[in-house]
Amino acid sequence: MPAGGVRLEHDGSLAVVTIDRPEARNAIARATMRELEAALDEVAASDAHVLVVTGGGDRVFVAGGDLKELAEIRTVEAATEMAEHMRTVLDRLATLPVPVVAAVNGDAYGGGAEVMVACDIRVAADDVKCGFNQVALGIMPAWGGIERLTGLVGRGRALALMTTGRILNAADAFALGLFDEVVPRERFADRWRELAAQIACAPRDALVGIKAAQRAAYPTARPDLAAGAIASFARTWVADDHWRMVEEADARRRAARDRA
Repeated sequence: MPAGGVRLEHDGSLAVVTIDRPEARNAIARATMRELEAALDEVAASDAHVLVVTGGGDRVFVAGGDLKELAEIRTVEAATEMAEHMRTVLDRLATLPVPVVAAVNGDAYGGGAEVMVACDIRVAADDVKCGFNQVALGIMPAWGGIERLTGLVGRGRALALMTTGRILNAADAFALGLFDEVVPRERFADRWRELAAQIACAPRDALVGIKAAQRAAYPTARPDLAAGAIASFARTWVADDHWRMVEEADARRRAARDRA
């Protein structure tokens, strides 16, 4: 497995990208960003009719950014570069010419939720949880998730989710429109493959045309908003509050492990 944990597989007209970093709960490291970017380039250049994005295992889709690795980023300039890179990758995912299905196999938090909403369709197992909980670490979504979440659930609901860091179960996420389908765990793998196969049966030109017309009416990427959001994120990333809250979260996790 490559350092970043990104695996791309082709099965006829179906392409599947799996983020598989069990040692880091499928968190996004800088190598993951580079490998995901390369995988998207390969899919775009292929004859794939549909892309599925999922996580390795059955516990976590993507846990967010890999804070252990990214903790070495301590300057505004470095935080800006990191956020610009991953935002560009997720804008690339959101604007891929063919439909993209997120097979939400496990929990999706923070940056993982941003990966999820960059996909066109979200199918989730019924026992997963998700949340835009960056605020719990004193930071904000910076990878395009703010505008994509708002487009999905509306301004007030999106603002409430991001400013409280509320964690949603699958049923609540479905009720808000964040998930398009929720499937019992035992049928989950069969269902997302069935949906992807149904999409892949259509001619590629038709799929590309449908998605292009929809994207023109409802943009899924707003590069014009990137500079302001990234600048705000970078300031929160280097702030003392962020690192204090990271330390407090680590202490709570250690205490929970000790109690268990």
